[in-house]
Amino acid sequence: MLKPVLFSILICAAAPATAAEVTISMTGIGRMSCAHWQSSQQLHAEGTAWIHGFWTGLNYVAVASEQSQADLDATTIVSEVDKTCAQKPSQVLASAVWSTFVALVKK
Repeated sequence: MLKPVLFSILICAAAPATAAEVTISMTGIGRMSCAHWQSSQQLHAEGTAWIHGFWTGLNYVAVASEQSQADLDATTIVSEVDKTCAQKPSQVLASAVWSTFVALVKK
């Protein structure tokens, strides 16, 4: 029973959504913009810790639903999210992490 639920969560999260369609209750720096995350060394460190936790959660759901995980080292994860953020600094950090995760799983 748990696998179908986790699979549904992952699929729903993968579907593009606008703010009018869905509201996600989020805490921490992940709800802030990429530009905010990159605006100071302290915020970058806080965001990096958040990214690692969120990435781990995404991998957990992927494995639990028998999907591929994006198994990268911590430095590469942050580097890839930095690249995604550079393309659109105004995007929410969580969205940038999700986009990066999905792109890397597809490779």
